[in-house]
Amino acid sequence: DADLDLVVPAVVFGAVGTAGQRCTTTRRLIVHDSRFDALLARLAGAYAQVRIGDPMESATLMGPLIDRAAVEQFTRAISEARAAGATIAHGGHAIDGAGFFVEPTLVTDVDNASALVQRETFAPVLYVMRYRTIDDAIAQNNGVPQGLSSSLFTSSVRTAEAFLAAELPWQSRGPVP
Repeated sequence: DADLDLVVPAVVFGAVGTAGQRCTTTRRLIVHDSRFDALLARLAGAYAQVRIGDPMESATLMGPLIDRAAVEQFTRAISEARAAGATIAHGGHAIDGAGFFVEPTLVTDVDNASALVQRETFAPVLYVMRYRTIDDAIAQNNGVPQGLSSSLFTSSVRTAEAFLAAELPWQSRGPVP
């Protein structure tokens, strides 16, 4: 029930604004089945418009990765995704030329529990996954070890309350040391 006019720019900026090199970068997007295709199409259109280049230029949204090793890590993640049967809905390539530039990338048809999704790539790779119930979405959200930040887009107070009230894995084991 989220307003896609608000979702798309927020997701694009969160996923590619720092070329995916921040620990709080948006790297997983968990989308209800009924909105998945529409949102993915809009994200792919927005990703196609991302200006990549010198971060000192005001028109640039996404700058380079930090070094060649980061580009190689990006390339390995994309190769691993393809080998696992994932779909690259946009991007997926390093950009030839000076600097360490890659395309912002949308990946679908990958499982939240896969090793690829479970580790940080620190590159502009967004895994877009489906859910059917809010409980399923919350379980996927909490189903990675990092958990530094999360966001929810909804028009439903009930859904927002369910998200905020969800028990986190560490809460079921007692107090944090």
